[in-house]
Amino acid sequence: MWNDICADTRVCISNSWFGLKTVVKCASTGSVIEPKRVQLDLQDGVQLQRILRASSENLAKAVEDFHLKESYNGQYLLETCISKDGTFVAMQLLQFKSIDYEPVTDVLIYEGEEAKVISRIF
Repeated sequence: MWNDICADTRVCISNSWFGLKTVVKCASTGSVIEPKRVQLDLQDGVQLQRILRASSENLAKAVEDFHLKESYNGQYLLETCISKDGTFVAMQLLQFKSIDYEPVTDVLIYEGEEAKVISRIF
């Protein structure tokens, strides 16, 4: 997911502290983007997969009443980058198969109101 985020023009990446610290920001607002990884159980992983496949018109309805509950050693892993102001969300859902997590979705990027809607699950 990191390579997709770095290649996206909606994201600015800069180094500080003599190149020892990397800061990722939303290009349109300048808000810092922070990464997060959440392991999910089978039920929440399947539900999140449905949400991520919802059209933008149905996104608010799909997100309704769903909140992520972290599950240790979960069958699903959600990798996400969220701006502090909530206007940018990038995420990818992975499922544990064989010996590693494999992508279930592409890297999905939400901006503006869609980002605020999808960030309600956190």
